[in-house]
Amino acid sequence: MARPASDKRERLTAAAVRLATTRGLAATTLGALAEEAGVPSGSVYYYFKTREDVARAVIDALRDRQRDLVASWEAEEDPRARLAACIAYHLATADDLRAHGSPVAAVCAELRRSGDPLATDAADIVATLVSWVAAQFAAMGFGPDAARARATHLVTGLEGAATLAHALDDRVPLEREAAHLGRWIAQTRSP
Repeated sequence: MARPASDKRERLTAAAVRLATTRGLAATTLGALAEEAGVPSGSVYYYFKTREDVARAVIDALRDRQRDLVASWEAEEDPRARLAACIAYHLATADDLRAHGSPVAAVCAELRRSGDPLATDAADIVATLVSWVAAQFAAMGFGPDAARARATHLVTGLEGAATLAHALDDRVPLEREAAHLGRWIAQTRSP
């Protein structure tokens, strides 16, 4: 029995994300995408006609993934616990981050290097995370500027540690930074 078309699109999108975040968008050709998704190459064109279509699908999938993660972190009642859940997620994915780096940062960097206008859309994923983290600090009583500064620090720590873990092929930098940020959050006192 043939799989529904929506299943094929989901498989192609998942394959695009895997390829883009492990090999890069440039290597995510329509042929590679067909092979990764296990679909005939001719059917890829039905869903993705251009490289831009593939990049857009990757960005949308990464945005959706982050939205789902944030929703799961929001289940925590306390802003400190929500931030701890964010940090714990990064630690739980340390092996993938070590192997491939931050998926969003990798896509952003590649799009920026190529001058692709979609780089702004990819960067919005990071900006949205920073804003969410800032909202947690605001819920702890910090003013807008202080909350934003703390959010930038936390996201920079996680993304930087992911980059270092990837560069060194060692998850220890991420483990240490996650532990440091966890202590920092636990010890942060409202103003």
